[in-house]
Amino acid sequence: MDQSFANKNKRYRVTRGNSIASLEKGNSFTNITAQNGFATVKKAPAVPFKFVIALIVFGVIAVVTIVTLVVVLTSKDDDGDADKTTGAPDGKTTSRILTTITTTTGPANNVSTTTTTTISTNTTSGSVDDVWGLWGEWTECTSTCDSGIHKRYRTCNAQDSTGCLGDYIETEVCLETDCPVFGKWTTWASWESCDRTCGSGTQSRRRSCSKIDSSDIDCIGLSVQNKACADWECPDCSKTCIVGTLNDDCDTCECDGEVTNGRVCVFDTGNPVGNADFFSSTAPTKLLGQSNSTGFFTLENLCTNSELLVTRSGFVDQTVLIKSDYLIVNMTKQILPYLTETPQTKYRLKGEDATLCCQAKANPPIDYYEWFKDGQILDESLYQEGNTLRLTSLTTSDSGSYQCRANSAAGAIMSPVATMSIKEGSDEFCSDALQQKTIALPDDCIQSRTNTATYEVGECIPKRCRGHNTTDNGSCREDITTCCTTGEADLEKIQCSGYELEVVVVKSCSCGTCVSDSLTISGSAFGAEDGSPLRFGEVWLNGVFQTYTSTSGDFNFDVSKAAPRITLNLKDIYFKQFLPAVKVIEINDQMGGVLRVDIPMIKSSEPVQIDSSVDNTLVAGSSVNNESTSIIQILIPANAFYYSNGTQYSGTVDASLTFLDPTNSSVLENMPGTFEIVDEEGQLAALDSLGVFSLYFEDSSGQPLVLDKVVDFYVPLEAVQDEEILGEIKLWMINTETGVWEYVTQETGTTRRKRQIDTARWIGELDLSTVSQTWLNYDMIRGRSTACFFKIRLFLDATASATVTYTRRGINVDTQILNGNLLTTVNGYMYYPESQCMAGICEENNAFISLYYYGRKGKDHLFAGTPSLGQPSHSYQIIDEGKVLEIQMSVTEDGPFFRNEAQCKASGKDEHHLKFHYGQTNEIFTYMPFFDMPGPGANIELLIRNSQRTWYPARVPEGYRICLMKVRITFQSTINLPPLQFIKLKATSYGGTYIETENFIFGIREYTLTDLVDTTFCIEYKCSGTIAPRLDPQFDYTRVVLHLVYPPDIGITSEIIGEADFVSSFPDLSNVAQLGEGDGRYDMKAPTVYTPELGLYSATSDRLDLDSATNTAEGECRSGIPHNLNDNNPEIGVAVTFSLTDEGICNFWWSAIFYTFC
Repeated sequence: MDQSFANKNKRYRVTRGNSIASLEKGNSFTNITAQNGFATVKKAPAVPFKFVIALIVFGVIAVVTIVTLVVVLTSKDDDGDADKTTGAPDGKTTSRILTTITTTTGPANNVSTTTTTTISTNTTSGSVDDVWGLWGEWTECTSTCDSGIHKRYRTCNAQDSTGCLGDYIETEVCLETDCPVFGKWTTWASWESCDRTCGSGTQSRRRSCSKIDSSDIDCIGLSVQNKACADWECPDCSKTCIVGTLNDDCDTCECDGEVTNGRVCVFDTGNPVGNADFFSSTAPTKLLGQSNSTGFFTLENLCTNSELLVTRSGFVDQTVLIKSDYLIVNMTKQILPYLTETPQTKYRLKGEDATLCCQAKANPPIDYYEWFKDGQILDESLYQEGNTLRLTSLTTSDSGSYQCRANSAAGAIMSPVATMSIKEGSDEFCSDALQQKTIALPDDCIQSRTNTATYEVGECIPKRCRGHNTTDNGSCREDITTCCTTGEADLEKIQCSGYELEVVVVKSCSCGTCVSDSLTISGSAFGAEDGSPLRFGEVWLNGVFQTYTSTSGDFNFDVSKAAPRITLNLKDIYFKQFLPAVKVIEINDQMGGVLRVDIPMIKSSEPVQIDSSVDNTLVAGSSVNNESTSIIQILIPANAFYYSNGTQYSGTVDASLTFLDPTNSSVLENMPGTFEIVDEEGQLAALDSLGVFSLYFEDSSGQPLVLDKVVDFYVPLEAVQDEEILGEIKLWMINTETGVWEYVTQETGTTRRKRQIDTARWIGELDLSTVSQTWLNYDMIRGRSTACFFKIRLFLDATASATVTYTRRGINVDTQILNGNLLTTVNGYMYYPESQCMAGICEENNAFISLYYYGRKGKDHLFAGTPSLGQPSHSYQIIDEGKVLEIQMSVTEDGPFFRNEAQCKASGKDEHHLKFHYGQTNEIFTYMPFFDMPGPGANIELLIRNSQRTWYPARVPEGYRICLMKVRITFQSTINLPPLQFIKLKATSYGGTYIETENFIFGIREYTLTDLVDTTFCIEYKCSGTIAPRLDPQFDYTRVVLHLVYPPDIGITSEIIGEADFVSSFPDLSNVAQLGEGDGRYDMKAPTVYTPELGLYSATSDRLDLDSATNTAEGECRSGIPHNLNDNNPEIGVAVTFSLTDEGICNFWWSAIFYTFC
């Protein structure tokens, strides 16, 4: 029995080549502190015992000295003689004295210094109010009724932004008039009987308008829907048969003695279809025969060229002609509608036109479309073409949320919301796009007013807007190339220790050019347990074959952004190591470039052997703390196994029941599809899952087997104690084309007696003869729950000093809530953390919240920080290596969980919220990462200046380029650092040869050595090349300055012991040899050509896909070999090598005190 719990509580771990974890584990590389750093092990010798004793003694002396100094300094402060660090109450100029031990990196400084900086700040009584301008007008409310939010702004009138403290944006809830209350249509009732039995009739179905109050507005649309029925000819006894004779009912021509044999199969799999009904197309109510459990059938007295109607529950009706005495009938399964194109959000000025389009597929095909505005159905006259809604002479009242619904005999599907935004003028679209943004500065750039190394710069939310060249030509989709970008901005200078930085402070936003790019899916499929690749696997997109995976499991293809989501289905058809994988990916117009997707593939559980001649019960479930709980119980009837050709099998069967336990967090990411269904109204509805599982049967030689009998499914009573919940559990099957789950008909229609089990509840039956290897699910439709909203603030790293207000790659927000063995999931998508709120369920249960995005290494998780909580406090803990926040979700007045979404959106940065960050980063400062063309009226001088100083300019034809330099640091002796002190490698990129940008700091990268062993880094610098291809096609060779920063006065010395030959290789750059230099610096101008032999590595992408370029450049840098992305050779292909030595404590004057130890 234990074998049936093959997956119990396994934590799947992925090993992708030489991952950081495996390198550390193998002890061949250590100290992976930077995102692209790696190291070799040169273990530091053990610290001598006498040195330890010396440190202890020295520590005691130091503590006594510090205490004495504190007492003296405190006395001076009491006498008023010391410099103050706070503002003067009399409005006088005060000075803040900052003493920092640092090593300057400016081009004019080449020595390590201890710098005392006096920063003066003008402060006066009430100066905070004096430097701020008056608050402006409130922006338009985001909602036309009920509650929304609006913003207002004020301007800082100080010389620079540091002269103002406080917020310059205020957000509040705005309450408009009550929304009109419309009646709501009930779900359509079942179709009534046809009013005729032949000769074309009509059948109807009805719905009613449900109103809460008599004053509610009437529903728009019809309460009765009709369709044609009985569209076959009535019996005619005067009819003459061309072949055969007319039967007694005068409806069919028969040929006595003729026998037709055949088989019914599933079109795409070849599986047999049992219980298929056969009718003559001229008498579709009289059953002629039925296929058996293996799909075979025999029909008598039918003439050649007679037309048959074949029907089967779950399949589309099929008509076939009898051409011979053996007939193959291929039936296609019913497919619920799914969207291939959704209406696109449009932005228009008053008086203009707009077109919205919708397209869906289904089997049988779509019958008709409906359109809705703000949840209410629109008059059919507006969409006479069905899937196209045309709106002319727009007014502001046309603003709102639009959706379409596609209807088929198989079901319905409702599109996501498309927003129609109508404004009086173009500037109104970006009036509320400005938001506050704080950037982190280098540690030696402390700002006096905040006493932090941060700076407020502002940012425009790059939401789409109405460009000046936008017109409606009746097209369904527009290539939107305009979004809110910087309008007015100031250039401000920041004084640091020995050098100066410049930043752009955004003051306002306007509608300008932004990136609109095609989207490529680039993925990798690999074993969830061992990382082995899916080789030559089929990759299907929304039910259409796209490509095969490579030998390394990789694949890529372009996708359209017209559909809101895409569904990937990967099949291991050749090696049959893995079960099918189904992954749903959300798509929107904001996306561009390359989207990287990891597909973990799950292997079947080890099979258990069963006897095909007897009834068998398969059981699977969860295991926690060595205690097993059965979740799935499946009864397999005796003598039910056949080969696909219809031959019965008797003997030992290898039965694999693979179970994915939703209470096991390690397998949640591997669950197929999404826990959603499409309800009768076409809306997505959430499921609460008890478990996902897959069945597979083989004979003793590995040949697949099918079942020709119905299988019963049960839930053990121990799995669900709540009788009400137990009654709601149903059996579902994944739709591999849509990624949602479909209800498996509880009764197959067969007449048989079901076995009653005292310890389990029967929930359904399934005819597996027509089902290929797929995923099943025990779920219940989520009932009415207590909705709430919460805000997540994103930060660059764990210090939470630099905010992230816009993510170029959208962030997936997954919230999982466990209630016993039931899993509830809520999925969200975030682009603008400061202005978005995520939906949740607040019912006092603990939720597990995780954030991730698809980056250059597939799924990259963000890390949870300590949440800002209100009262009463919520219990929480950060788990799973910092990637998951477990927190009690309950609504409180001051957050972080709010009942009202508008209240949540209006909450400011000082109010309660959840925190996540990207982890460690090497990026300390970047003046301008990317250049986006601003809107009309922008400052041309600042525009050109910014374009000249962009870190990643879009150069033609190469696109975007990333450049890395391989730098090695070796240790010639043991180095002992004081507590909380580190050695850092600082890389500053300056303007080099172009006069306009000469010595301008483009950016700073910093890499920290936490373990003092021989280490090799791949450090990033700004690539040399064309300055600004769009505005200034001048050329510049970037000046790169490397600098080893370490605590002074502890005896560390450095020396350059290796360098590539930049001097003779590029004589025009005037580089000089620096071998043997001992100041911890290396200064060179970088060439533009690809030179891995000199330790410089680069890669490009013609799209905004720095991830793939970074992967390539880092791979080559690690290996030191062109086109080799897998090996790790820290001593090959190095540009610069530093050597560090430390004489230790014996170098200092106090060594005489510890003479015996030295």
